[in-house]
Amino acid sequence: MSLRPRLSPVMDRFLAGQFFGPFMVCTAAFTAAYLLGDMFDRFNDLIKYGGLGLIGLEYFALKIPLIVSQILPVACLAGVLLGFAILNRSGEVLACQQLGISRLEMAIPVMFVAALVTAFHFALSETVVPHATREAQYLYHVEMKKRQLQSVFSDKRIWIRLRNGFASADAYDKGKKELQGLTVYRIGEDYSVKDIVYAARAVWNGKQWVPTELKTFSLDPNGDVTQTGADRLRLGLKPADFSILRLDPDEFSLWELDDYIASLQRKGLDPGGYIVDRDLKYAMPVSCLIMVALGMALSLDPLPRHLSLGRSFGLAIAIGFGYWLAFGITSSFGRSGLMPAWTAAWLPNVMFSLIALSIFLFGEER
Repeated sequence: MSLRPRLSPVMDRFLAGQFFGPFMVCTAAFTAAYLLGDMFDRFNDLIKYGGLGLIGLEYFALKIPLIVSQILPVACLAGVLLGFAILNRSGEVLACQQLGISRLEMAIPVMFVAALVTAFHFALSETVVPHATREAQYLYHVEMKKRQLQSVFSDKRIWIRLRNGFASADAYDKGKKELQGLTVYRIGEDYSVKDIVYAARAVWNGKQWVPTELKTFSLDPNGDVTQTGADRLRLGLKPADFSILRLDPDEFSLWELDDYIASLQRKGLDPGGYIVDRDLKYAMPVSCLIMVALGMALSLDPLPRHLSLGRSFGLAIAIGFGYWLAFGITSSFGRSGLMPAWTAAWLPNVMFSLIALSIFLFGEER
């Protein structure tokens, strides 16, 4: 009775290396392309604010961890397709299958490396990315553009220095350009509070802040408080003045985002898209594993075996674009409340996992 041929440790390392080498090359190439595109996108600002020197190099260096975390899934897919396109071209995959080695046995060492990449993605997103992104934002807006750092956080509440007082807000939504729980304190020359303006919400309409439930209170020198009528909110700030606030989900670690969401919920505020962003912090690292599984299913299926390297690279870009498009659509639905947060974050992973599983199960063994 003959035993079924199995992969040796040497063959395991060979297949894993066949994925890891092209994966590293694709990661470097995609990162360089992303940096180059971002540089051209900000070229006018770099010239205007003198960012073509060391400060510009430091800014783009700080952006590299965020860029790597964003392109890792597509790099995983491209690495698998390119690596196994080389093996398929030389007939090595077909030779293994004719020896009785199953596609699953060939996929295991590659999936093991993919699991390590997934763990690296999660660790990078939770440690280096938040700190580096915050530093990059500060460097770009404060050091390069010379904007005044006039906003701070105190127990997750925003405090902003104004010309004649202070303003505080429970939260600021960059996408909607909306302040929640806004309170403005006007002070006199003796630093005493003259009046207080409160608005449950304030939305920027392109010219001014449009408040909801606006209330104004006047404080007399003897300490009496009188409510007065008001129809306008004079804040003296624009949405660009909030651009350096630490409210971008990429600048939060997972526990910081959890803490921020809990803080908003304790105040009775809707955390909105932040719940989707929290679930995406779990879903995005897993996408590396799913992209590798899909790439293996396509590489070991008989139909795409005759793809050239160029076509394999094009296929990776097309699938990666479809994957990001699916993430963009479902995330938008989740942030707008049309879809539950968990569904919005995980639906693309579920869809592409089913596609990979279907191709793998119904593909032919050679």
